[in-house]
Amino acid sequence: MLPQEESLDILIEFLVQHGYQKVQNIPIDIIRKLALIVIKENVFVYENKFYRQVIGGAMGSAFTLTLANIFMWKWEKQLVHRLKVSNEIYGRYVDDIFFTSNDSFESIDLMLDEANNFHPNIKLVRQIGRSVPFLDVFIQNSKGALKTSVYHKEAAEPYVVPFGSDHPGHVFRNTVDTAIVRVVRYSTTLSEFEEEIRQMKLMFLYNGYPSRHIDWRLTTLFSKYLPKYFILPMLNNSDDFDYLRHQLLTALTDKIYNRTAKSSTTDQTIDKNMQNQLVQPTDKNEITKRKSLIIHKRHEQRLTQNQHHIHELWMRTFHGTDVANTALIVGTCLNRNLKQELIPKMIKSNRRAGINHETATQHDTGKQI
Repeated sequence: MLPQEESLDILIEFLVQHGYQKVQNIPIDIIRKLALIVIKENVFVYENKFYRQVIGGAMGSAFTLTLANIFMWKWEKQLVHRLKVSNEIYGRYVDDIFFTSNDSFESIDLMLDEANNFHPNIKLVRQIGRSVPFLDVFIQNSKGALKTSVYHKEAAEPYVVPFGSDHPGHVFRNTVDTAIVRVVRYSTTLSEFEEEIRQMKLMFLYNGYPSRHIDWRLTTLFSKYLPKYFILPMLNNSDDFDYLRHQLLTALTDKIYNRTAKSSTTDQTIDKNMQNQLVQPTDKNEITKRKSLIIHKRHEQRLTQNQHHIHELWMRTFHGTDVANTALIVGTCLNRNLKQELIPKMIKSNRRAGINHETATQHDTGKQI
C-alpha cells in the first residue's frame, strides 16, 4: 500500500501527463480534493471497534483499483520501454505481469531488481523459465514459438454449479459453454484441446452433468462455426480446430468492440431508440406509448410452468381492458445463496444490538442523574 498523499500525487501526474486540465468539466484540483476525501475518510469495523484507514485504499473499492493501475503505469514505464526496444512481449493484469526476453538469467534478475527498488512497497515474486503460468493460462516456449494451454492451480478443485441444483436451465448451458470457449481460446494445438476437453468432461460428469448435455453444447458450438459434415461432437483435423479457434477469437473481439461502441452512444440516441420501440399506432390513428410491467419470481424447478400460468391469468383478467395493452414481462431471479442470506441478517442483528446497547446506556445514565 502507498501513503495516501503519494497516491494522489501519482494520480495528478497521470492526468497532467496525458494532457488533462479538466475531467468532465471538473478541474484537477477539485478532483484531488474529492479523491482525498474518498481515501482519507474510509472507515471500517473490526471486533466492534471503528477504525480509519490511514495507508492505502479500501479493498474492493473501484477508486482503489484505479489508483493501483495508475501507480503500476508509472512503475512499468521504464520496463515497458526497455522491452519495446528489444521487440519483446509485455502484458499486465492489475499486479500480475508477463513478459518475454532473450537475455540471460543474470540480466533479467538485474532488470527485475531495479524494478523492485522503485518503491519500498513493491515486492516482486518472480518466476523465470521456458514455461510459466500467467493467470489461468500456461505459456510454453517451444523452439522460439509460444504455445498456450489452460492452467490449473494445484489447489483448484473440479467443482462447478452442480447439475442437480435448483437453477434455471440457462445457468447450466452457460457454465458448459464458458468452459468450452475457454478451452478453445487457450489451446494452441488440437492435441492440447482434446486433452483439456477430456478433463473438462470429467469435471462436469463429476458434478452430475449428463454426457449428452455436454455433447449437445459441444455440437452446438461446432455447428455454429463449422457447418460441415460431422455428427459426433469431435474435430477431425488440425485445420478444423485452427479455423474454429480463429472464428471464435474474431467473434469475441467483435463482440467486445460492439459493446464498447454501443456504450459510447449518446443518451439522446438511446432515448430516441426507446421511444421508437414504445410508440405504437392505435385504431384512431393516435400515437400512444405502450407501457411494460416487469415482475420477477424466484426460480424453483417445481414451479417452471408458473411463468406460462402468470401470462394466462393476466390475459384472462385484463382481456378487453386498457391494461391488456401493457406488456407483461416475467423475469427469473436466482435464489439467494448462503452468504447473501447470512450477511444481511448479521448486519441487522448487529444494528439491533447497537440500538439496545445505546438504549441501555441512556437508561443507566438517567439513573445516575
